[in-house]
Amino acid sequence: MGTIIGIDLGTTNSCCAFMERGEPRIIINEEGGRTTPSVVGFAKDGERFVGEVAKRQLVVNPEATVYAIKRFMGRRYRECRADMGLVSYPILEGATGECAVEVLGRQYSPREISALVLQKLKKAAEDFLGEPVTEAVITVPAYFTDSQRQATRDAGTIAGLDVLRIINEPTAAALAYVHDRRKASTIAVYDFGGGTFDVSILRVDRDVAEVKATRGDNQLGGADLDRMLLEWLAAAFARENGVPLPTDKVVMQRLRDAAERAKLELSTASSTDVALPFLFVDASGPRHLQVTVTRAIFEELIADAVERTLVECRAAVRDAGLAVEQIDEVVMVGGSSRIPLVQERVKALFRRPLNKGFNPDEVVAIGAAIQAGMLEGDIKGVTLLDVTNFSLGIEVAGGRFARLIPKNTTLPTVARRQVSTVVDNQRSVKIHILQGESERARENVSLGEFELNNIQPAARGLPRIDISFGIDANGIVEVSAKDTRSGISEALRIDAPAGMSKQELLQLTESHAAAAHSDEEAKKLRAIRKTIEGQIVGLEGFQRIHQGELHRSDLDGLDQALKRARMAVLKSQDVPNLTELSTYLVRVQQHLKARVGV
Repeated sequence: MGTIIGIDLGTTNSCCAFMERGEPRIIINEEGGRTTPSVVGFAKDGERFVGEVAKRQLVVNPEATVYAIKRFMGRRYRECRADMGLVSYPILEGATGECAVEVLGRQYSPREISALVLQKLKKAAEDFLGEPVTEAVITVPAYFTDSQRQATRDAGTIAGLDVLRIINEPTAAALAYVHDRRKASTIAVYDFGGGTFDVSILRVDRDVAEVKATRGDNQLGGADLDRMLLEWLAAAFARENGVPLPTDKVVMQRLRDAAERAKLELSTASSTDVALPFLFVDASGPRHLQVTVTRAIFEELIADAVERTLVECRAAVRDAGLAVEQIDEVVMVGGSSRIPLVQERVKALFRRPLNKGFNPDEVVAIGAAIQAGMLEGDIKGVTLLDVTNFSLGIEVAGGRFARLIPKNTTLPTVARRQVSTVVDNQRSVKIHILQGESERARENVSLGEFELNNIQPAARGLPRIDISFGIDANGIVEVSAKDTRSGISEALRIDAPAGMSKQELLQLTESHAAAAHSDEEAKKLRAIRKTIEGQIVGLEGFQRIHQGELHRSDLDGLDQALKRARMAVLKSQDVPNLTELSTYLVRVQQHLKARVGV
């Protein structure tokens, strides 16, 4: 078995790490960065690019650049309408009812887009480690539903990774915090990322890290704060110019980019200037935006959003059966946790110093790597006890939701319940499995259903049907039903709720692997062409300077070499031939230098 990597697949940025001699290390990507923007760009010729290159394209070509895809992962189209204003690319309803992205006339699922980010991280890990990487632990927000978790697992599979474990982001951060630490304490992990917010309460005691409660909001993150500031900037422009901003995609993306930069700058400065010259042109000529944003203005805009996170924190503490005073330390995770107002309000709530011992952009990946080390057997002595993020149960008579496993139950767990028929001589019972907190079944998330048939006829209420509901450490749900009189039983294993079939995953995995190879070849082609173009410029300069010193045969040979090189750069798609040509040009230059004594 090779190295298992830990991946934080983030809304804004992603990061991966691995264990080396018992210590976690961040993997550096090919651009030299410790994190990779979760941005995917597309070119008209079909080429895809991920990370910094794609992020640079975002402002000039927003409709062909996909970002913040995590907000749409594993969600139904009808659930995502409030989030569509966060992005500049079209969100459509896919064939299965889930969200889909349309780029340059083709639809992609959020799984496919996320798989491209994971492929980039996988390749960075392979280059960094010098060996193939096939296994990973991937983190998700604690409040992700089973559908969202499975979509994340599918993305890993499409990227060519065997996803050994999906773990909650706050739990991963806590693992990083307790690594090689044996002090007993109760910890609150406040995770305010680019697209989601989570809070988890953990009890750490020697070799055990136990999650006591988790809460969150999957529709609240740094992107929402950017949108609030964007709307303020748009209103400021309208006040100053007497005309509203057009809804042009490029204009809005420039404004969104400016809002994000201003947000970052206001974490260290009391004010910042937003200057966007030539934002657009109308009948009056070019229009510019020039405005100063103070930290006070920004804090007023985001105050309600920050309070929403504190409401979840208070609820998590209550769910854990604790008082705020019993929290010993608060670990801050996620880029938005750097905002001064956020830190001020969190510190005031818990009345404890905030732990800033980790880079909030890297701590989740470090925790994922530690979990990977535990699976490999390299790290011993730490027992991680996580909890269910939502209640799980079944639909009963009257369309009600009967909880079998309440939220925040420690995993793994098993629960049982006895049900019966509702009409006389009923021969079958449908078991509808649900996830959520509403008392009404239809308001919760359906995970699947199955039927127990051939029940012995009897008056309603007499048959006794035992329902067994179990969840393992990976969050995989198994439900069985048994008629106690006849012994007939049925079961359903829900390890892919709302996920893709194995055949669909295989097809996507193969197509993405082929496309990744094609992208890599295109990258090599660009690189060797750039090298040859540089060699042409160098040889042309050499020719101008030393023309009078060279023999006619040398000049003719140089002309032929330059003609061949120019033609190859324009027309050749063959990387090996171009590489051979580059080597030949090196020999030509060496020969000519020797002739003139350079």
